[in-house]
Amino acid sequence: MSSGALAATLGALADEVLSDSPSTPGIVIAVHQADEGVVAVARGVADPATAQPLTPDHAVRIASCTKTFVASTVLVLAGRGDVDLDHPLVEALPAAVAAQFTAFQHHRTATVRQVLQHRSGLVEHPAFPEFELGPRHRWTAAEQIAIAMAHPPLFAPGTAFAYSDTGYVLLGQVIEHVTGLPLAHAVRTTLGLDPAEYPSIHWEVVEPTPPGLVRAHQLHGEHDTYDWDPSLDLFGGGGIVATMPDLARWWTALFSGRVHPHLVEQTGSTAPSVPHDGSAFPGGLETGLGMFHRVVDGVDVWSHGGYWGLQTLHLPALGTSVALTVNRRGEGSPTPGTVADRLIGRLAR
Repeated sequence: MSSGALAATLGALADEVLSDSPSTPGIVIAVHQADEGVVAVARGVADPATAQPLTPDHAVRIASCTKTFVASTVLVLAGRGDVDLDHPLVEALPAAVAAQFTAFQHHRTATVRQVLQHRSGLVEHPAFPEFELGPRHRWTAAEQIAIAMAHPPLFAPGTAFAYSDTGYVLLGQVIEHVTGLPLAHAVRTTLGLDPAEYPSIHWEVVEPTPPGLVRAHQLHGEHDTYDWDPSLDLFGGGGIVATMPDLARWWTALFSGRVHPHLVEQTGSTAPSVPHDGSAFPGGLETGLGMFHRVVDGVDVWSHGGYWGLQTLHLPALGTSVALTVNRRGEGSPTPGTVADRLIGRLAR
């Protein structure tokens, strides 16, 4: 699809989304095609209080879309022989965290791969009342791990699926231990995240905000989360801030093999992502390593979502990557996955 036709398609979809969902402040959609570059559109406002127009240059907290970066880092370390995906996770943790992890009933058997795939049986620490300390609480990784350790596992490792932010907080600890670097620095250097190529992508708080970068407001229902303490989601389950064009470019680089040479492992090592309680998981029918697989209108889709209204994805057959954000989560606003599926149908025509 030509850049002009693509821009018209994206603009029409963005207009439809805001028309159908008046409570949604804004939307940004960026599409990267290897032969056409990035086309991005934005509609609505970045800050409902000031009505500042939203643009593709606005960055957002990408929340769980960070997990693809973390998983890719683990795969590079595994390729170097620094981590064994099929050995127990506890063997790769620093001593203090390993001691904390022994409270998990299956700590001797849950593998790195199972944690990457959300198939370890670990619970999800944000699901418990202990996590509800308010948006100004300054969290540590140890505090978040402790919440999960206080609850029994959901199932034996490898027997079912349950999405777990806690697992990726633990993987962040693995990365720091193995590399000897802070998580943000380790991810940047291991994946070669060049600021010249991806100027907006940075780890909030622990890396400087790129000059001139402005972050859009993200709403949770009627609550503006702009000033919520980033430590709520900073230790591997989330933490990165980026624009949609930079995210789309990075996903294309990932699938081209430029980020790391282990994509076959990342996408080929799949398992069912049917939750242990039998409910439907919206991310996809299969879980890879840091991404999910589904089929939409006959098109293979590899993707990951982010809690604050994000969806990042790649369509191998079309050579196309997409990053989009709807800057309000809650009743009356569309899920980003639904918007992505509507876009995929139009791209596949």
